[in-house]
Amino acid sequence: MTTAQMDDANRAMCYALRHPGPGQKPLPYTDIRKVVRKKNGRHPSIPAMSMCVAQYKAFKHKKGRKPGSLKTTKQEDKQIMKAFHKMRPPGHGVFAWQIKTAMPKKLAKKVSNKTIIRRVGDKGYHYERKSRKTDLGLQTTAKRMVFFRKHAGKNEKAWVKSTQAVGDLKEFTWYPEQLQPQFKRLRAPATYMTKAEKKLPAFQRPKKWFPKTDWEKVRKQKVLGLTASNGKHLNVLVPTPFTGELWADIIKKKVGPWLKKTFPTKKSYHIILDGEKLLHCPAARAAMVAAKITVERPWPNNSPDLNPQENVWAIGEKTLRSMETGREPFELWKKLVLKAFHITAKQTNSPSPLNMLFTC
Repeated sequence: MTTAQMDDANRAMCYALRHPGPGQKPLPYTDIRKVVRKKNGRHPSIPAMSMCVAQYKAFKHKKGRKPGSLKTTKQEDKQIMKAFHKMRPPGHGVFAWQIKTAMPKKLAKKVSNKTIIRRVGDKGYHYERKSRKTDLGLQTTAKRMVFFRKHAGKNEKAWVKSTQAVGDLKEFTWYPEQLQPQFKRLRAPATYMTKAEKKLPAFQRPKKWFPKTDWEKVRKQKVLGLTASNGKHLNVLVPTPFTGELWADIIKKKVGPWLKKTFPTKKSYHIILDGEKLLHCPAARAAMVAAKITVERPWPNNSPDLNPQENVWAIGEKTLRSMETGREPFELWKKLVLKAFHITAKQTNSPSPLNMLFTC
């Protein structure tokens, strides 16, 4: 029989009846047993009540706050919200740990990230994805349905077995320091917002981020990325402007040798590439034939969600944006791009990364 079978109220009653006020006699256990009950409704045994009285002080001094009490005062809650509004201008993405950096040091040490999220939530701010207008069009939707029917019975393992690598061409943008605040606000896919804010333009992801005059200030860098079924990665900074002849040269000097080194026992290779026209131009097709590479076709247009390499891009860009300070000159930033994807390669370097990517 254990004291844990009695709730706090019955434990307290046992102790109070055995320790009455000055001048009063303790009630015998036989009488106490008649008024005290266990959680299942039965009366406890005398040894159990005796143990309860002996251990009551240990139960009495449990850790934690009283029910209904808060860790923070009203004044501290105001400081949390002040820090929240400072770190989250309308539309900006923000996390609890970032809010904490804008709080007074004493308060930041006192509260946890969960407490910050609760206080922000109490004021009606909840973490939600920004709304985004998407319209694939009937023609693209029809092509996607043809693709789905063709590969309906193919699971992740089948894709990994038949495919040596997935590849894509991705363009990353360098933003000058004066455009960094607006970029950080617009690129955040989700943030804390109220129901009323969700309808505001600042909390929606626009198709055009900057006016034409600002776009002229940014610079772009394309990256060719391939992920092999055995965990190897190839990332190449491609020149601008990028032509079909340059792409054919990269197939000959980079992609072909990389596949040969990655799969030494294979005589030919099957890969998945994005549907971008330049990647499938006549010069590129000729280079593919020479390198004994076949590409999965037809691949639906405007369907990045079907290419597992997009998952690598997402992880890599998140790493890149966490590494950049916003003050790097463009040439130094390009080196940072490759470094970010070198780190990403280690993160996704599992025995069968395509299995993971296709599952995503």
